[in-house]
Amino acid sequence: MECPKCQGLMTLERFSDFFIVFYAWKCINCGAMIDRTIASNRRKSLAAREAQTVAAG
Repeated sequence: MECPKCQGLMTLERFSDFFIVFYAWKCINCGAMIDRTIASNRRKSLAAREAQTVAAG
């Protein structure tokens, strides 16, 4: 996977807390992280922007 921020290499890493274990993509170059929540929010944000562009145009 390619980092959307710096186009660097992203690796899948396992993160854990006392009760929660989750996986996220982490960029080796810049340290950016993307998990399910971040990806979902970005998709919603992009969809909202596209809807505004279509309505304005």
